[in-house]
Amino acid sequence: MLVQNMVSRMEAIEKERVSPQKAVEVLRREGLEVTESQAKKILEFLEKLANIAVNQCLKDLKDDVL
Repeated sequence: MLVQNMVSRMEAIEKERVSPQKAVEVLRREGLEVTESQAKKILEFLEKLANIAVNQCLKDLKDDVL
């Protein structure tokens, strides 16, 4: 049940992906000027970091169950 809820949430998040253009806008509002190319690299890095975090949480969850 918990895993199914996580999968459902991950699917919802996938639909809410931030575009490089949106990232440029958000970062500009926060006072950071970046190009779309730079924003794309930032988003790719954040996606990798998020995947590492999720994988670690799933590993920890699996270890707790076993």
